[in-house]
Amino acid sequence: MDQGIYVALSGAKLQELRLQLVANNLANANTTGYKADKVTSRSFIFELEDAFDEQADFKKLRSIENLDQLDEPLKAYNGVYSKTRLVGTNFSQGTHRVTGNPLNISLEGPGFFAIETSGGIRYTRQGDFSLNSDGELVTPDGYNVRGRGLRDLGEGDLTIDAEGNVLLDGKREGRIDVVEFDNPHVLKKEGQNLFVLKAQGDFEKKAENTVVKQGYVENPNINVVTEMVSLIELNRMYESYQKVITSIDQSTSQLFEISRMV
Repeated sequence: MDQGIYVALSGAKLQELRLQLVANNLANANTTGYKADKVTSRSFIFELEDAFDEQADFKKLRSIENLDQLDEPLKAYNGVYSKTRLVGTNFSQGTHRVTGNPLNISLEGPGFFAIETSGGIRYTRQGDFSLNSDGELVTPDGYNVRGRGLRDLGEGDLTIDAEGNVLLDGKREGRIDVVEFDNPHVLKKEGQNLFVLKAQGDFEKKAENTVVKQGYVENPNINVVTEMVSLIELNRMYESYQKVITSIDQSTSQLFEISRMV
């Protein structure tokens, strides 16, 4: 088998992943508080070289008795294989849109709302809340927004100040929990516009640099035009890789038939 087909295949798989992410971003172009997905990649040879450089990763290669034996195979890759390096989230701030709904809340800054789910605490930037039958503040999927005194809020003039304090007819009733993280990338997407902590050792902290804005929602942080252009370009690149794979496969088959006839 011609080694080139594997090179083209690695490129095609990478473009396929990028297509999926861009398509998902576009599908959420109207989802409140949505954060775009992104992917980065690099040549496979650099991934191997980094593994040798990192002492912590050396044990992963302990089955290799003589590392010098890898010099030639490494050179054979010639840096052409594509490898997905990171699939992550763009946590940049989205723009704010006025709704006038007192139950719509937007966050200005790096904070997140803490949400109580059956699987534990989750986090979101989606602030288009509502009240359930008990007058509790809940997400569009019915999960309770974590906080204090967030019950029986169905009657009276509801006001939420910049710190998340909840007032009913001017009287303070409770407070919405808004939290921050030293690094938002400790979070990963779980679905339903919710995030979960990647590891048990990661912790939230009280928000200090986030302002709560009542009567607003946060738009998704994607540019539809940019994503559409990316979608077209990725489609073309994916088709190019498919043509290369087909061409190599046909050439290899022809050579194989010729070798049988000789």
